[in-house]
Amino acid sequence: MTFANRLKQLRKENGYTQVTLATALGLSKGTVAMWETGKRTPDYEVVNQLADIFDRRIDYILGYSDDATSPKLLEEVEQSGDWETQSELIDIFRQYIRLDAYGKMNVNALINRETTRCQDQNTEESASGIIIGTKFLKGVDL
Repeated sequence: MTFANRLKQLRKENGYTQVTLATALGLSKGTVAMWETGKRTPDYEVVNQLADIFDRRIDYILGYSDDATSPKLLEEVEQSGDWETQSELIDIFRQYIRLDAYGKMNVNALINRETTRCQDQNTEESASGIIIGTKFLKGVDL
């Protein structure tokens, strides 16, 4: 995908008009329109601003990658480290349950992409010996 198409897609997905995006960047609507038609490209500083606004990596915004993973989410995952204790797993499970349908869809998509990537790169961790049990209690507030 080209930068022009990716920018237009991200702008619409995030509820921006050309005017509101231009305002957020401190630029004119005409500048954003020129980018979306492929007549101009932004400088590196503006691409960084777009990455922050849309919470996407620069290579994705520029159209070099189709990996739409959020860099903020990746940073949180890296900071969390290994989930070694039962209470950490329970907390993650509770957070997932509280997500709306869109949030769950994004988490599931990320897990599926990362599973495929690990399988393709032969870096998948072993899950043997791990047993996870669940118990749902009606009326208990998570």
